[in-house]
Amino acid sequence: MSIIDAVAWVIRYADVLAWIVFGTALGGFVTPRFNINTAAIWAGAGLGFATATLTAVLAGLQDLWVVVVAGVILGVALGGYWFGILRFWHPERRAEIRWLERFRFNSLFGQFISHLILMTWVLIVLAPFWVMLVNSLKPKREIFRSPFDFPSADLRTFDGYKSAWIDGNFDVYFRNSIVVSINSILLILIIGTMASYALANWRGRGSSLVYLYFIAGLMIPIRLGTINIVTLVQAIGLNGRLEGLIPIYVAMGVPMAVFVLTSFMRGIPQDLLDAARMDGASEFQVLWRIVVPLVRPALATVVILNLIPIYNDLWFPLILTRSENVRTVTYGVSLLFGQYQSDWNAILSTLSLASVPVLIMYLLMSKQFIQGLTAGAVKG
Repeated sequence: MSIIDAVAWVIRYADVLAWIVFGTALGGFVTPRFNINTAAIWAGAGLGFATATLTAVLAGLQDLWVVVVAGVILGVALGGYWFGILRFWHPERRAEIRWLERFRFNSLFGQFISHLILMTWVLIVLAPFWVMLVNSLKPKREIFRSPFDFPSADLRTFDGYKSAWIDGNFDVYFRNSIVVSINSILLILIIGTMASYALANWRGRGSSLVYLYFIAGLMIPIRLGTINIVTLVQAIGLNGRLEGLIPIYVAMGVPMAVFVLTSFMRGIPQDLLDAARMDGASEFQVLWRIVVPLVRPALATVVILNLIPIYNDLWFPLILTRSENVRTVTYGVSLLFGQYQSDWNAILSTLSLASVPVLIMYLLMSKQFIQGLTAGAVKG
């Protein structure tokens, strides 16, 4: 079995594998809450694995009620083990268990399970990208004949990329998407940074109300206001122009920026800011020379979390940009899908090219992004 066949097999049985991994992890990680004996932990993981495998094989996990029944069976089996057997297995040692020691991954079993989960997730995530990349180099017939195999030298073709870049007007779509995304991200960072700084230093009841107003933008999808948004864009004369998309994306991204940046800025020591003010720095200088360098991981997090939905958005370009010269990449790709047939070689080639900017951005900012996600996760 080749690597591609293994990936295809994982994708085909992803629901069953995820259920088995969940049962194994549940039995292994929750067992220390009742007993710290290593044998008890392995037994709990084995019971979870056996129960999850048995229910998956017998039921198939195709319907919702089957999943619910399988979950009940797994819960009954592990619950009987925890509350029945482990009650009499070294009960005097329970007091030695500390909460922080229950879920550490320093044991052999913990490392095995964590790596198993991560490798499974990596295969699931990379498989669609691999399929897209290898099929973009094949003729249409070979895409359906062997979708998971890398094309041989005699079958490899770059006609899809040539068609996308020259005939498909991809260069114009690509430029439009980059222009909209970069301008939207810059405005989101500027507005979000200033708003977050004001909220972080505003001590009062009014700051909480304004903060909740921004957070409401995360809970209410902006597409619910499409009719009013289109009316506003037409009223200010931006309908059919790229500039009409930028305010919409800024309104969509500012709540996320405020949510992330405000939490970071409230963690900055106030004495540091007061010292800068005593040295004669204005509030603008305090913000851009002291606060912004300290929250760079949070800024990278905001960039990546907003770049992907803005760059991949189809809804608003489909409504507001109909002309050929103002279409974005996602809108241009959607035009390649026909009612009766689709040029999959050109579609996959275009998608492969369109994914390059996002991948480059993530690789350049991945370190800051990870720091932004993990900052504040531990107290020290």
